[in-house]
Amino acid sequence: MTHPGLSHGERGDVDVDGEEVEVWDHVSVSKHHYVNSVNGYETFEPEVFEGDMGRHGPQPDAVTMRVASILDDIGVSCEQLGIRVVDMSRDDVQQL
Repeated sequence: MTHPGLSHGERGDVDVDGEEVEVWDHVSVSKHHYVNSVNGYETFEPEVFEGDMGRHGPQPDAVTMRVASILDDIGVSCEQLGIRVVDMSRDDVQQL
């Protein structure tokens, strides 16, 4: 599914209520595993990177709603990671 102003697998600069935001429509996710033999549990620490797997750059400031939904499906919370979710179909979101 593509979004207005963004082609599948791209990023774009948009204006949201007067604020310029770089929104990503594709990201890479890495989940690091930590096993603690004393307590017998395993935790998963996700990291989200801009772009495809060949690029381990910075965490995106914002992603499209579709990307956020897919991340949520695999147990990665944009809210917990501080990644903004932008609804590209809203009237107050303008492609720059």
